[in-house]
Amino acid sequence: MTTDSSSPPLTSAATRSSGAYELVLGPVLMALVGLVLDKNFNTTPLFILLFTVWGAAGAAVGIYYRYRRHMEDI
Repeated sequence: MTTDSSSPPLTSAATRSSGAYELVLGPVLMALVGLVLDKNFNTTPLFILLFTVWGAAGAAVGIYYRYRRHMEDI
């Protein structure tokens, strides 16, 4: 998503801050999925750790590629 100079400041700021939410919510939501799986399969903390790492890696990769696309647009 590109922002131009005519976009309102609040929209521009929300677009820039979305990466912070992604870095937090991705691992937290995936950890909750891991928690549910661990309780069902009685394997604590295997799935919690795996899904948390997967969520963090996915968020980081997503932010990286969004940054690269933004830099190409400039």
